[in-house]
Amino acid sequence: MKHSARLFTCALAVAAALSMFTATVALAGDEIPGAPQKQVIALTKATIHTGNGVTLQNATIVFDKGIIIDIGTNVSIPQGARVIDCSGKRIYPGFIAPYTSLGLTEIDAVRATRDASEVGSFNPNVRAATAYNPDSDLLPTVRLNGVLLVNSAPSGGLISGQASLMRTDGWTREDLAVRASSAMVMSWPSMEVSTGWWETRSPDEQRKASADAVREIYDLFRNAKAYSDAAHAGIDTAVRDVRYEAMRMVFEKDVPLMISASTKRQIEAVIDFKEMFGLKIIITDAADAHRVIPQLQKSGIPVIIPRVHSLPRRDEDPYDAPFTLAATLAKANVPFAFTDDGSWQQRNLPFLAGTARAFGLSEEDAIKALTYWPAMMFGVEAQYGSLEKGKSATLFVSSGDALDTKSNILMAAFIDGRELELSSRHTKLARKYRERGKR
Repeated sequence: MKHSARLFTCALAVAAALSMFTATVALAGDEIPGAPQKQVIALTKATIHTGNGVTLQNATIVFDKGIIIDIGTNVSIPQGARVIDCSGKRIYPGFIAPYTSLGLTEIDAVRATRDASEVGSFNPNVRAATAYNPDSDLLPTVRLNGVLLVNSAPSGGLISGQASLMRTDGWTREDLAVRASSAMVMSWPSMEVSTGWWETRSPDEQRKASADAVREIYDLFRNAKAYSDAAHAGIDTAVRDVRYEAMRMVFEKDVPLMISASTKRQIEAVIDFKEMFGLKIIITDAADAHRVIPQLQKSGIPVIIPRVHSLPRRDEDPYDAPFTLAATLAKANVPFAFTDDGSWQQRNLPFLAGTARAFGLSEEDAIKALTYWPAMMFGVEAQYGSLEKGKSATLFVSSGDALDTKSNILMAAFIDGRELELSSRHTKLARKYRERGKR
């Protein structure tokens, strides 16, 4: 009996090992990362959306060693350059997904493939780039819609950790990282009184819990600021805390805090918090941003709006409230960016902008919200986010309108001048079963 039990246990262990091996192989994308640019490339006769509010007609862009060396309607093409005729096509800066778990999550229903959160509520030392999977099968699917940079962010707890701005193509995590620490991710506590059947606390108890949570945030940042000041001044206290060491970046290196705050009261509380500590802030999930526009204008805080393809959050809201939020912010000159839920959903990012465009957002502002404004939020606008001389050649060529699901078909894409392989698990399966239909 004992021998049989041992055999059964051994068989289970072998099966588990084989299952893990199979899952690992299945989750490794086989697309070959682009090689460094070795020849000057000129994309000619295209409509170029620069990302800075200017559209060039019948224009040319020339880049070498990953850097744009010329762009415009009267451009000299160097001898020996590889010339690609883009007549009738459009060129865009690479789109940026500003808030996602892409690279940290593969299959939502399989716990072993989710590495987006850590145990505990205070994890500022956790960094997304450390766990980012460069072989994710999801990365090629978002590349095919023009999303070439992603800000991958941890989740859970009060301070979730450090987001990382990553490329969607490369051999290793180091290859993919644009900024390994692009932001510190934080969640602001709920400040609303819930009346749901599930809520067992009285309104007074809820208000007290909310006030206690906010007080905890202020105490935490006062302590982190004191630690940063002492360390920056060279005061040796013989006490080192890896979590407070990580917090120093938001005080000393101008790394932004990405704070999730959706309601009017939460956003107002975050604005007060910014005034107290003078930190660089980005507000995410800002569904009520239109209710606090004067405060946002005064504070200069950019926002990342929630998924456009959503229902209104309040019964009294108009049906198109999620669709018109982007246009409202653009008219008020509040910088914003689009995002979608989770990881693989980021492939729909340009089409969220397309819906917002249909509800009053200008085309150039829609493109800015996918390119320049998110680049500005993470301090990389000098290299990415727009197509200008001296900037990175991170761009793509579409046969049509990149914000339209029917016509956005990528003909070519480049990250830092490296030409990308435009295939994915989706395209391979489509090709496979189309071939079956011919037989």
